[in-house]
Amino acid sequence: IYTSSEDPGYKYKEFIEDIVYYLEIRGVNVIPSYKYLRANNNKVFMELLRKLIISSEYQVPTKVCGCYEDLFENCSDITFPCVVKEAKGSGSKGVHIAKNKNELEKVVQKISRTTYFTEDLRDIFRVIKHKGYIKKSLHRSKFIVQEFIPDLSNDWKVLVFWDKYYVLRRKNRPNDFRASGSGLFSFDETVDQRLLDAAREIRQIFDVPMISLDLAISKNRVVMIEFQFIYFGTSTLEKSPYYYEYDNGNWEKKLGKSSLEDVYSYSIVSYIEDKIK
Repeated sequence: IYTSSEDPGYKYKEFIEDIVYYLEIRGVNVIPSYKYLRANNNKVFMELLRKLIISSEYQVPTKVCGCYEDLFENCSDITFPCVVKEAKGSGSKGVHIAKNKNELEKVVQKISRTTYFTEDLRDIFRVIKHKGYIKKSLHRSKFIVQEFIPDLSNDWKVLVFWDKYYVLRRKNRPNDFRASGSGLFSFDETVDQRLLDAAREIRQIFDVPMISLDLAISKNRVVMIEFQFIYFGTSTLEKSPYYYEYDNGNWEKKLGKSSLEDVYSYSIVSYIEDKIK
């Protein structure tokens, strides 16, 4: 059982990834599986994982790109406006909107820029010295381009700790399409059952003890915007005056504050017990 790190540049996180992957290769049962650590604050792998595991019902059409040039080899079917996200980062950091192709080019050039002065200078000399030599891209930071969902005034942060569901409404910032980090939060008296049903199904599909979901309802269906399995914010649990449980086909609202330590431990133990039945 392990956690991750959000140190600047995610350098120590890379070390944790090495250790956890090594343990998994050795046959150790790590909680959660290494692939879920890989997806932590890595939106490119997050999207690849979503496409691999989650049904199209919850999908948001997304392109993953390794560099600026990748995008414009495959941009003919991009509709505007679109959302551009840096691969690293949490909350609304590194999330941009592009209303047309010109804005898309500017945003991608900025967020994908990689500067290595000495190596870039050598590349210029290689162009002069070797006829036909193609320079390395100067924009090699990976990113994703996601379909914009126009009819949203809010989304929901749903934390699932095994069979306990905590739901927070997050309103968009004024004159902004982003809800994450807005500070405009509320715990609704009544929660749309579709959110709970979707969160339950998604946790079961991923088969993890806990998960953080950013969900929205668009055109009468639930869409999953982002998700994390480890090292995610827990204030939704700590501040919530209630949680939901699924019992015999019905959702029951349980009033009262929760202890993060108790619920975390309960989730891990329940997950392990379920695996050794």
